[in-house]
Amino acid sequence: MGKFDKSTGLSTKEIGVFKHKIKNEIGHLLPELPDHIETRLFLQGRDAWTYAWNLLNATIPIRENDLVLIEVVVKLKKEFHCQQIKKCSKYMCNIQRRKDMYHPKLSVTEIIV
Repeated sequence: MGKFDKSTGLSTKEIGVFKHKIKNEIGHLLPELPDHIETRLFLQGRDAWTYAWNLLNATIPIRENDLVLIEVVVKLKKEFHCQQIKKCSKYMCNIQRRKDMYHPKLSVTEIIV
């Protein structure tokens, strides 16, 4: 496993777009916190989850037509462990780059641990 950073051959902007798209997709799959907590976090500009990114591609640098394989581990922050929800999830993400880097083809699958 490798770090998901500029050393992969992807630009900083492209990595940022990929992370944003993945977070949005995973956000729909994560359990929800009570409304009053979600509202407070939104107003503070925070999130209840932390994300760890692992690049699974065998070839580095990543070439233009390569499929980008990323493993994402999402953990609930300790301050929210009192909630009765799942505290950790793992996802496999496949990203196919396109000419328009803001609209990559994305597939997210939860890995049962």
